[in-house]
Amino acid sequence: MVLHKENCNAHTEHRDHYLRNVNSAFGERFSELSTYKEESNFKRILRKITLDDVKAAVRRANSIMQRNTGNGLRLLEHRGFKYYRDNPSLTVHESVEKILKECGLI
Repeated sequence: MVLHKENCNAHTEHRDHYLRNVNSAFGERFSELSTYKEESNFKRILRKITLDDVKAAVRRANSIMQRNTGNGLRLLEHRGFKYYRDNPSLTVHESVEKILKECGLI
């Protein structure tokens, strides 16, 4: 989610630390992940994301994946999803990028 608004390329030791990035990127003040994940709060965050933000997130995700590969990190796969454990990132952006290209948006 953070990549839609800003760079986020730091592995956090604890998942709750991700909240700092969410709060910064979206101008929020969530104190717990469970509050952020409540349906009404999550939908409010989604309404703050524009098409330009989606395109930026794809670019940022591609950059992270290239950097991870360049740094020799090992790409893992679980149930069809590829990811890096050392610097968490998924390949979801690849599907989004494909959709954007097929729609002529990038």
